[in-house]
Amino acid sequence: METRWVTVDGVRIELPTDCTAGQLREALHKPDETVLVAVAGDLVSVVHNDDQQLAEMVAGCAETYYFTHSDEPSRNEVLSAPDIERAVADPVGDETTFQRPGIDH
Repeated sequence: METRWVTVDGVRIELPTDCTAGQLREALHKPDETVLVAVAGDLVSVVHNDDQQLAEMVAGCAETYYFTHSDEPSRNEVLSAPDIERAVADPVGDETTFQRPGIDH
């Protein structure tokens, strides 16, 4: 099985390429109510489908992942983006992708 190195909640780990958000949450003992947020370059992706392989989504291109939930204080600019709250409240499809906060084009 092929793997790659990524950062999840500040820890560098090897992630199998066929991993799902649900498998990652379970392996890292994250609570069920947490949402996986992926940062891939200038895009942020909120994963809604725990069973879809990350590699089949924009989230699969990410090098940085965060597990977060609505009651948690924002740890950084990405996690404080109001787009995350909107994506969690009204999920459409397997993921919601938006421009990373603080990136000017």
